[in-house]
Amino acid sequence: MAAVARGLFPVFVGGLLLAGSLGAQAPTGTISGRVVDSTSQQPLANVTVSIVGTQRGALTRNDGGFVIAQVPAGAARVRAARIGYASREEAVTVNAGATATVSISLPSVAASLSEVVVVGYGTQRREAITGSVAKVDADAANLGVIANPTALLNARVAGVNITVNNGEPGGGAQIRIRGGTSISASNDPLYVIDGVPIQNDNTVATGVAIGNTAALDRNPLNSLNPSDITSMTVLKDAAATAIYGSRGANGVVLIETKKGAGGTSQIEYEVAVGAATAARKLDVLNGSEYRSFVQSQISNGNLPATANASLGTANTDWEDEMTRVGYTQNHNLAFSGGSQTTQYRAALNYFDQQGVVIANGLTRYQGRVNANHQAIGGKLQTGVNLTASRVNNKYLPFDNTAGFDGGVFTNVAVFNPTQPVLTSTGTFYEVGTGAQSIRNPVALARQINDVAPENRVLGNVNASYSLLPSLTARTTVGIDFANSVRQTYLPLTNPVGASTNGRARQAERDLQNVNFQGLLTFAPDISESNDIEVLGGYEFSRFDNRGFEAEARGFRTDAFSFNNLGAGTLEGAPAPTSYIEQSRLVSFFGRANYGFRNRYFLTGVLRYDGSSRLAPGNKWSVFPAISGSWRLSEEGFLKDGPFSNLSLRAGWGRQGNQAVKPYATQLLLKTNNSARYPFGDQVITGFAASQVANPNLKWETSEQINVGFDYGFSNDRFTGVLDFYQKDTKDLLLDVPVAQPAVVSTRIENVGSIRNRGMELSLDARIFDGATRSLSSGLVLSVERNEVVELGLDRQFIITGVVSGQGQSGKFAQRLIPGEPIGTFWGAEFVGFNDKGQQIFNKYTVTRDAQGRETGRTLNGTTTTPTGDDERIIGNANPGFSLGLRSNATWNRFDASWLWRGEFNRDVFNNTALVYSTTANAKQGRNFLSSALSQGDAFGEPAIYSSRWIEDGSFVRLQNVTIGYRFRLPSGFAGGRETRVFLSGDNLLLFTPYEGLDPEVFVRAGDGVTGTASRGIDYLAYPRARTFTTGARIQF
Repeated sequence: MAAVARGLFPVFVGGLLLAGSLGAQAPTGTISGRVVDSTSQQPLANVTVSIVGTQRGALTRNDGGFVIAQVPAGAARVRAARIGYASREEAVTVNAGATATVSISLPSVAASLSEVVVVGYGTQRREAITGSVAKVDADAANLGVIANPTALLNARVAGVNITVNNGEPGGGAQIRIRGGTSISASNDPLYVIDGVPIQNDNTVATGVAIGNTAALDRNPLNSLNPSDITSMTVLKDAAATAIYGSRGANGVVLIETKKGAGGTSQIEYEVAVGAATAARKLDVLNGSEYRSFVQSQISNGNLPATANASLGTANTDWEDEMTRVGYTQNHNLAFSGGSQTTQYRAALNYFDQQGVVIANGLTRYQGRVNANHQAIGGKLQTGVNLTASRVNNKYLPFDNTAGFDGGVFTNVAVFNPTQPVLTSTGTFYEVGTGAQSIRNPVALARQINDVAPENRVLGNVNASYSLLPSLTARTTVGIDFANSVRQTYLPLTNPVGASTNGRARQAERDLQNVNFQGLLTFAPDISESNDIEVLGGYEFSRFDNRGFEAEARGFRTDAFSFNNLGAGTLEGAPAPTSYIEQSRLVSFFGRANYGFRNRYFLTGVLRYDGSSRLAPGNKWSVFPAISGSWRLSEEGFLKDGPFSNLSLRAGWGRQGNQAVKPYATQLLLKTNNSARYPFGDQVITGFAASQVANPNLKWETSEQINVGFDYGFSNDRFTGVLDFYQKDTKDLLLDVPVAQPAVVSTRIENVGSIRNRGMELSLDARIFDGATRSLSSGLVLSVERNEVVELGLDRQFIITGVVSGQGQSGKFAQRLIPGEPIGTFWGAEFVGFNDKGQQIFNKYTVTRDAQGRETGRTLNGTTTTPTGDDERIIGNANPGFSLGLRSNATWNRFDASWLWRGEFNRDVFNNTALVYSTTANAKQGRNFLSSALSQGDAFGEPAIYSSRWIEDGSFVRLQNVTIGYRFRLPSGFAGGRETRVFLSGDNLLLFTPYEGLDPEVFVRAGDGVTGTASRGIDYLAYPRARTFTTGARIQF
């Protein structure tokens, strides 16, 4: 990383020197000015500004500014035009020997037909796109401060659902485009940055098993600075994503970053500082309430008199002790400029985010540089894009599944509130030493050190050459290198670490992805009525994953922390391990676009993918797609109708998914202590199979049909998209049981199928748009239904969704059932309480056939001890529909924006309430939720999973409100360019009937038998933050 920084330093210094040497001149007869978006008031780059009736003109810079010299004195009209915006003209008077200034605001023409949209391996005019594609302009979406690029899509694209796993800085997000279509394989979309796909794998290794037994879900875009992004384009249907073959099966997100523009060099500086607090808190008994409860239960004979010994005199709010005001600062510094043939942009970013929980956070250092150059009269175009980043992660020992003694949030909920954080001697108070199930959460957070510095380099070099006026060749080589070292130490001073006399671990993960693309594009100019473009290409991707893990125990001092594993003296630590995984993906692809009379459009795609991860004979597969569109508004029968634009689109495509681990088809061996054998006078540890051969493993395939309308009326004052789709996925990659006896219990096979169908609606409205004030709004609505069609092997169901907490071992909250959606809750039906305060449930008599299949059930009274026969469908984690509403307003120099989002008719399993709504916790000296005192349970009534804990998880959230003000700096400072200051708030309001911390939850993959992510299970997640941020953007 230091070498990368040294390499980038001359570029940044060069940018500063250029900024000084290419300062704007001030010749006579000059017009200067600035062009901005009329809605967001953000500057617009690459706007063509011209003097009407002359050949003089200029392109705007990144700050929206322009200068046109040698303009004849007198009256003139200045015209500004850019694809995606309505053009505007302004009158100006030019005096000899002086400079006239003019400001122009361009209104956005939503989904403008002439807009150029980035698609797979190229661009297309909006009117010629035949697939389902949505574009988000980053400048319009990022008016405040967004910590991660995925937030730019939130509630702005119909059919894209983003659920953040928790409020941890840098935490993972579940992103689904048109729902999840795979059970065991990945459902994450493909991210493509400046034309190069990146890897979605976790780049951070595992930690010590104290509640974090697997790699933490981290956002794959953590290393990317949102301020460097120009736009994000989402490809949703098979017609749009088929060009990416197997890698695009779950949708594609194309990310374009900012480029330099010719003209005067400029410097941009952005600064923002924010403060965040936990938006909601657990309602547990305070010290006084807990003390009174325990004493009353002693009086009632429910607790022994010895329970008094657990009571202290403190009144500790453990959640207050664990949370804080988390401060965030963000600094961006960018240099850009160039000429007509060479453009560059270099940027530096520093981002530091404290968590709202003590002792954790994230810090990002990032540098980015890109440059483009034209030569040989513009025939040769070369470019380079490079991003180098270092992200320092500081973790907490927490988990959102079972209540390990290392989980801080488990202990926040149950730790005795009558005891202090610190004893009179200044040490952390603990219940005791040895094997304990509860620990002082503040001590866990402060004493356990868990960090992971992560380095990542993303980049590409590209070159294109016009072989003929109609034939262009392009080559791109991209890299994605990531390296992290997870370093964890449990000290002697903490009871968790003391149980092993200190515990240290180092785990390194190294991911390398190299991508090569070769493209030929043929676009002959046949006639005005016929438009043809043919693309052919070859792509090669290499994926390498290496790692090393080592752990030591038994330290005499904490002085070395995790830096001296050799000082460990205690036996019993896991043996060091190392691994390497390699896989390759080779692809040949082609696309043909045809347009007739700018009215009828047809697109065909064919991709031939070969994957080393699949079995011989099944490595290669063909993925075709065909789509077309018809601009109905150009036909005579609609020419004078209410629509200014109306297009009908339809498409079909087939895709594959090869998201299994490398070597999934092969027999794998590993050392096994159960396979020891005598050899001479020694006992040798032998090898045993950890995975059986799977010679028939093949692609998981899906077919999708999409029918949609693009519409606009009132001269495109109102525009939008309406889509209907159905996606069928078969040959699901599932982990299925192996007939016993066998050396393994399961293996991956192709069985089962799933169906997704839905509707998406978007509507954008320019309510009014004046010279000094404007108001625009946008609405997105999504309805998605998924269904498990079959599970193969004649199976009736697959269990998933682990129920967490004490006494819940072996319980699962969800089932995959043919005919039902993924995310179906399964359990007993809670009826109420009997006169003894016991929970009662519906009891059923079940009839079965000879094969044991259920053929019917009848209600047969109630029971206090439900069995498997009493369980049935009790909820659905999928929303009935999702909604997003955004608005932007301007008034003179003020601007404002707000964003609402919501999901409706969805269920959430409140696992937290199940475990901590029982007064029986007091028997073990544990606290519990205040609601337990008023729910009707008798003292000591156990926690039983049932429909009682399935709640309505519908919600409406005010996601963001931002207010900004623009003013022009004095002419002697920063060239007199404008500065914008702003105040922004995130996660400001939440309206929901759900009684837990937050209804927007999911459990990460690896839960249950199948490894599928179980949505809608809430168990002690890291609290979400409410954040207020203020900042400024200054241009020099």
